[in-house]
Amino acid sequence: MRDYSKLSISERECHSWSEFEGETIFLTGGSGFFGTALLYSLLNAKKKVDLNINVTVLSRNINLFKQKHPKLADSNFIKLLEGDVLSFIFPDEKFSKIIHLATTSASETFNGEDQLTKYKTLANGTERVLQFAVKCNAEKIIFTSSGIVYGQLPHGMTTVNELYSGAPATNEVTSALAQGKRSAEFLISYYAEKYNFDYVIARCFSFVGPYLPLEIHYAIGNFVFDALHKDFIEIKSDGMAMRSYLDVNDLTVWILRLLAKRCNHKIYNVGSNVPISILDLAKKVSEIVAPEKEVIICGNREHSVGNFARNWYVPEIDRARNELAVDVWINLDKAIARIFNPSN
Repeated sequence: MRDYSKLSISERECHSWSEFEGETIFLTGGSGFFGTALLYSLLNAKKKVDLNINVTVLSRNINLFKQKHPKLADSNFIKLLEGDVLSFIFPDEKFSKIIHLATTSASETFNGEDQLTKYKTLANGTERVLQFAVKCNAEKIIFTSSGIVYGQLPHGMTTVNELYSGAPATNEVTSALAQGKRSAEFLISYYAEKYNFDYVIARCFSFVGPYLPLEIHYAIGNFVFDALHKDFIEIKSDGMAMRSYLDVNDLTVWILRLLAKRCNHKIYNVGSNVPISILDLAKKVSEIVAPEKEVIICGNREHSVGNFARNWYVPEIDRARNELAVDVWINLDKAIARIFNPSN
């Protein structure tokens, strides 16, 4: 197995994408943070290596996608299909792989999207994608679930692995995202068994890197925005919650490895296992971006937008590390710097 630790960022991209030579891939959620990271990664890889890979991207608004990402829209290997994940018209094509990222957008969550709408987008949208997987005879699907499916961890539990059977409370209305992800996981398992295709579920945690939205509810994005545009960096919570952050380029390689390989398991945590408090995160952003700016703590312990608050949100990643040779290659300092310079 290739030692990825000895490769540069671009070399990891090229090697990961090369495993899909000659394949056609269907991608949902292509305009989101994960989706654009994957597509720009492929764009960069194709500049260095002659790869025959074609991707069809489902987008609710093609014109908006073109405005935001003209380099992607103009590429000859990306085809845009306009439609909603809940109701898109199936293209009459064969796709070998499906990358299912679509969910409620981050901006919709930030703007208070109804919790039931959020749930239905995940559950019903996933079933629509699975019906298409059957029609187009896909060989494998990867679904980006979330570490939120584990619910609030018990006191004293500081990391969570894939064997943990905890879950969010069903009577907690703000658990719609978690319940939707769990329902989607079940649907994928059901369809894969019934129609005999391969699948893998990536339970994703927190991420940082180029194209990260800065003005919504992502703490690290807010801190960068404050460092750039405000007089101080504001922590809306008490700063004690623990998080970990994986660079989105590392995420891309992880997703591609999971999609390319016949995995020993069906569920893998995806993220960094290096914890950092929200307070220390704000201080780190200050040191890197604007050392002269003070960090202010508002102290709202229950602060959360769209989802239930979590004190610890850090994965155990031994399963993916040991089986797929993936790792946290880009440290947090460099990941924050890469927000401004993706080629770094």
